[in-house]
Amino acid sequence: MLFQDDVEPVFFIIWLILATIIVALIIYIVVLLLESKTKASSKKFMILFLAFLIVLVVPIVLNAVTAVLAAIGDALAELRNAIDDGGFNYLILLSPVIGFLLLLFLVKFLIDVPWDNALWISLLLLFILYILFTIIPELYTFIFEYEIVIIYD
Repeated sequence: MLFQDDVEPVFFIIWLILATIIVALIIYIVVLLLESKTKASSKKFMILFLAFLIVLVVPIVLNAVTAVLAAIGDALAELRNAIDDGGFNYLILLSPVIGFLLLLFLVKFLIDVPWDNALWISLLLLFILYILFTIIPELYTFIFEYEIVIIYD
């Protein structure tokens, strides 16, 4: 019933599996290089779970965080516009920072690596996710079905 007469959910699942495998391989290789072979082998299921979270859950959470920051920033910008006609919503620019910190904490506590290695793994993952969402935009459009339109003045 869930996938009846609709091709989009099937493509979404295919892209989700593909992206999870690619991100998991990248995390595995980076942990292998930065930590050790035993750490990468012992945490392979957590690496796969982390990759799934990064591909599916983190973008949805960041979309919600961006919506909240946009609402707060718009209210503050309107307040500033009422005072001296000079307010802009710059608060939404904090969402990538929050996303990086979320990614950093997930890597640190799920894979159990030191902070310096978690930082490098997170930075590399952000770079790979940017490339992945650029090459396969279907992932991005399927995950964010309802986009938030942000207008800069």
